[in-house]
Amino acid sequence: MRGPLMLALLALAGPAQAQSMRGVPLADEGWWVVLGSFGNNGGLGSRAADAAVARTRRQAQSCGESPFNDVSDKFSGFASGFDVSVLGAYPTRARAEAALSRIGPCGPGAYIRRSRYAGE
Repeated sequence: MRGPLMLALLALAGPAQAQSMRGVPLADEGWWVVLGSFGNNGGLGSRAADAAVARTRRQAQSCGESPFNDVSDKFSGFASGFDVSVLGAYPTRARAEAALSRIGPCGPGAYIRRSRYAGE
């Protein structure tokens, strides 16, 4: 297949799967490094949770990592009612442990959990 049709199909496929700064392919299921979880007032949000998420992001960035956050309800097995800041998902526990060791100095209290992220 060549020409405009091929270009149209490639455009529909979208960008390649996101990569972390360390070159580990990211996925929606696997091992997550949880940097923090913060009560969000039953999903309504809170200023304290927003401030904690921003603080966690700054701390992770100082170690060269870029976490993302979302509500815990979108992760299987996470307690409901929290905003969570995470790295991952990593395909193996070993890769998650490597990320945890990198983030350790900047993310005290971080831990690993296996989960599936439902996304949007």
